[in-house]
Amino acid sequence: MKKEETKWYEKASGKKIHKEENILKLKEKSAARKSRKEAASKDTESGPAKNSASKKNTAKPVRRNFTNHKSSEPMFDDANIPKDAAKILEDFGKIVLDTRKMSGKQKVLLPSQIKKLSHQLTDERNTRRIGYMNDASFVSAYISYFMWWNLVRLTKLFSNLPSNAFELKDGDICLDIGSGPLTVPLALWLSRPELRSKKLTFYVMDLSQTALAAGEEIFLSVAAKTIKNNEEPWKIIRVKGALGTGIKEKASLVTSANVFNELAQSSEMQSDYLAKVWSGDLEKYFDKDSSSAQTVLIIEPGDPKSARLVSLMRDALIRRGFMPLSPCPHMHSCPMEGRTSSNPSGKWCNFAFDTSNCPEELLRLSEKANLSKERAVLSFILAAKNKTAKTEDKENKKSLSLRVASDFIKLPELHKSAYYCCSEIGLVLAIDKTNRRPENGDLLTVKMPEKPENLMKDKKSGALIIDI
Repeated sequence: MKKEETKWYEKASGKKIHKEENILKLKEKSAARKSRKEAASKDTESGPAKNSASKKNTAKPVRRNFTNHKSSEPMFDDANIPKDAAKILEDFGKIVLDTRKMSGKQKVLLPSQIKKLSHQLTDERNTRRIGYMNDASFVSAYISYFMWWNLVRLTKLFSNLPSNAFELKDGDICLDIGSGPLTVPLALWLSRPELRSKKLTFYVMDLSQTALAAGEEIFLSVAAKTIKNNEEPWKIIRVKGALGTGIKEKASLVTSANVFNELAQSSEMQSDYLAKVWSGDLEKYFDKDSSSAQTVLIIEPGDPKSARLVSLMRDALIRRGFMPLSPCPHMHSCPMEGRTSSNPSGKWCNFAFDTSNCPEELLRLSEKANLSKERAVLSFILAAKNKTAKTEDKENKKSLSLRVASDFIKLPELHKSAYYCCSEIGLVLAIDKTNRRPENGDLLTVKMPEKPENLMKDKKSGALIIDI
């Protein structure tokens, strides 16, 4: 069988490129999981002592040596996902079946519908109708597969964001643009239990009323399963429209997921101009005279074009007074702004995690639709205005924050591994001399070099070389 041609950005990101190899590895992982479950079941039948041992042996892998470092913060640590949220993610397929009430025939056709929608969202997007999400079969396919994967991504991410990422209080207004089936509000509900008791109003905006209605039904179903102490779910107000459509109240939080890359695809304008316009559209949803925290969260796919757009949106938001909270460890120019005319080999900011611990039913559905996935990838920017910012004491600054933005890179000549990182001193190639073995997305704290300008540079990327 002829192997697929390697794309340039797949080489640069270290992504596995051969579909046949991906499918084989995924099947091997599935077989291993099944074997572990069978072993655990036998141990359980043998008695309490063996059952205890089986729980220990079948637990999800511990982060390698890394959590022992106090100067490290993970981006995708499963341990930070609330237990009830993990349960919902595992059972999401059943929740969809209960709410969508699909017939036997629809269930059988689901994998083919998912595959068809996948083409509409990727290589056939030029033929996609604007109101494609008003098609009931597409909505079911989207919710059953794409929404589920997005919930896994976002719940992992949101659960690991800083504790002050979403400073919302009773009565606050939130807006989710391009909400579809309410993926972002649902992921926020699952990942941040401290917000569930808040009396929030969520305006959910999309061109498809069908998707919004389906999403609200799922949101209420999940909320009913996770509400405690007579709490009430957030108030949902559906709005038919796109970015720029007005709402009746001013927001404290504005979110979007997988929106701006689609808007850019249908525009002939330059991306930097679009970012300037879109950041202005976002700013209009806030009260310019308010001193309360105003937060913007933008999530996009982790491909080079989308990551470049996120970097431009970051720059445009900074110009409007918003401070990056995550993933950026600084407010300086983005050292991973992507490939530009002046820097054709530039790195782009994206983060990934292995999918082996994702819900097994979702992995099986992916296999049936011939859309096996070994890694989940995203790019994002969380920025806020009117939040208390940590001031930088440049004269006495003793530490340097590094955001790991790559998988490990082998350096045979040094017999070590390295990682590309974002930092306030620019792009860094971090040499793992102490075997810290960080994960993609982790935030490291290291000693600030005495004279960063004197550091050696990587010949290939121009990154400053630092030992960690």
